[in-house]
Parts: sequence; structure tokens; C-alpha cells
Amino acid sequence: MMGLMKYDEILEIDETDKQIISILQKNPDTTHSVIAEKVHKSQPAVGARIIKLKRKFLLSESVGADFKELDLKMARIEISAKNVENLWTRFGKCPYVINCFKMTGVYNLMIELVAPNVRTIENFVDTCLRKDATVKDVRVNFVIDSLRKYVIPLNFEIERYEDHGCSFECGGQLYKKDLAELLKSA
Repeated sequence: MMGLMKYDEILEIDETDKQIISILQKNPDTTHSVIAEKVHKSQPAVGARIIKLKRKFLLSESVGADFKELDLKMARIEISAKNVENLWTRFGKCPYVINCFKMTGVYNLMIELVAPNVRTIENFVDTCLRKDATVKDVRVNFVIDSLRKYVIPLNFEIERYEDHGCSFECGGQLYKKDLAELLKSA
């Protein structure tokens, strides 16, 4: 019987690499000297390993806000889409979508939105998703807490959504009412 693969084999790393990753995940500001002492390697050896881990995409940085510590609203929105690829491309251009995930099952896409209030997220869902004929169903889940630190990028463009609505930079469809309002404001 074939054994289950472990991270070592899949990621091509050893115990020292695992220790370095674990140390930096707990505290990204840990110096190479401190890491070297903990893993019993020289500081240059640790530096070289860190460069290797970054090149292999095993160490990367994420700059943003700690959701756990702030009073922001975050939603994970599951979408049952007729055409996943079109929405995938559209959400890639949308300044309001923090991230998009392709999923298995009935709900084949999930997007994350962060906003200063619930109303902004609800308006986005109603305008950009529920009106779209390629969206079969939408399920909105608001995140109320996280067990661990959860870094989320902040996109300040979402604040404009309340005043201006969707700019359709994503290639979404303009509805007659939306087009009339857009033309009036020009």
C-alpha cells in the first residue's frame, strides 16, 4: 500500500525549512540571527534558505488589516454560476472583490468582500450579483469573528460604492436604469 504524501515530499522541504516557516508565521519580524539560533544553523545559511523558500512561494508577505482587531464587515459570498470563467474574469477586474475562489459543488465560486458597513455589501450583492442573469443563486455569509489573526487587504474603493454604485470596470452589464443615472451624472 502506498503511503500518504507529506509536506516534505510535496513541497520538497526538510525539517529546518519547516522550523523556519513556523517561526516566521508566528512572528514575521523575527531576525535571521534569532532564527539561526533556534534552528542551529548559521545566519547566512538561514538567509539562503529564506530566499529559497520565497522563490518556491512557501514564504510570502500579505499586507493589510487584522480583521480580528477591527470593526469591519466581511462577507464570504457563495455563487452558483452558469459561466464560472466569465465571472472569474469579471471579479478579477472588480475593485471591490478582495478575493475569488473556484469551488466544487453547487456553489462554484466564492468571493470575499470587506466594507465599512453591511449595507454596502448588501447593495453590491443586489446590484452586481442578483441582477446578473449568469448567476443562478447567491448565498451571503457575514464573518463575525476569526479564531486567529486574519490579514485582509483593504480596498478603499468600496467606500465610493455607496455614493456611485458600480462603475462596471469589471465588464458587468449596465441596466437601463443604471445607464440613465450614469448619463444624468455625466
